[in-house]
Amino acid sequence: MKVKSFTYERNWTGKYYRQRLLPSMQTMDKHIASMLNDGWEIMTKTSHSGDSRGFRPFAKRDSITVSFRKVT
Repeated sequence: MKVKSFTYERNWTGKYYRQRLLPSMQTMDKHIASMLNDGWEIMTKTSHSGDSRGFRPFAKRDSITVSFRKVT
């Protein structure tokens, strides 16, 4: 069994994007859909609350962590 986890952060417009070293243009919905199409299934999901009011570039943001598993 393979396991992968991804964290998605909410930006100031309210959309969730995959958290990476370099900014990602892939939304959470599209990334999860592509993982499910590739045969992965959602194992767990956890949300974390942060201070996402207004434009604050270094403030902790709302985020969601999703873990996937794939039986091989």
